[in-house]
Amino acid sequence: MRRWAMAVLACALVSGCGNLPAGVDGDLTNDWKPLPAATAFRPATGACHAELTQTGTIDNYSPVACTESHLVETVAVADLGAVTTLDAGLPQAFAACSKQATAFLGADWRTGWVVLQPVLPGKQAWAGGARWYRCDVAETSPVDGALVRRTSSMKGTVKGSGKLRMTCANPTIKGDSVTEMHPVACASTHTAEFAGLFESTAKRSSDVSSDALADGCDRAIAKFAGLSDDSSLASRIGWLGFPPDDTAWQMGDRAIRCFLWLNGEKMNGSYRNAGPAKLKIHYSD
Repeated sequence: MRRWAMAVLACALVSGCGNLPAGVDGDLTNDWKPLPAATAFRPATGACHAELTQTGTIDNYSPVACTESHLVETVAVADLGAVTTLDAGLPQAFAACSKQATAFLGADWRTGWVVLQPVLPGKQAWAGGARWYRCDVAETSPVDGALVRRTSSMKGTVKGSGKLRMTCANPTIKGDSVTEMHPVACASTHTAEFAGLFESTAKRSSDVSSDALADGCDRAIAKFAGLSDDSSLASRIGWLGFPPDDTAWQMGDRAIRCFLWLNGEKMNGSYRNAGPAKLKIHYSD
């Protein structure tokens, strides 16, 4: 009996083997839907992330809402041009992300307490043809340089009176080094004020000499304060200069952040366009 049942089943599976039930055509494959085409992983813009990373893979991709605790926010995702290696793609991504971050934050991102991190695909994804890049920004603490966990978006935080915009501060100075920066409102008593940037052509951050820092920051501060960049400038102002670290330098950030500093003298209000009447020749460098 068991052998007969198997014979009937075999007949039913062969097209043309006797009469088939209504609605059955004997073809087991012609009504199957094709499988969807494989899609490569691509991160989304507008997402936030718990940690900072340089490489994005599907395994480490765990976006969270920007109202939840996070370290970084993705402000843009786009594609690289004609590049052949990951190393070659990084400077291109950094340059493009700089523009995207500036637009998102409302002003040049380098004028805020902000870190910019381009994120590229992993090696396997790159080998498979992935050419996207992700632009992540993070808030950094001026006190110790640590990344700050947030529960809100950074959009617009560097423009105008934005909370992350560099303005006035009280630095802690030990010897020739600034160990901490404590931002304060410019209406409060302070000893330093952000004046602007200058860009270096040095190949490494460590190659920027003290003379180059002095010359660049003097020019930036003179423009900010409405002073002539002449031989009297060094007797009117002092400066604090902050180059990026070498990792950021190699990505393409060559901007030194310059603060007006009057050798520890207390300042009140902003010194923008203060001119020589307020910034008198009053100390020697």
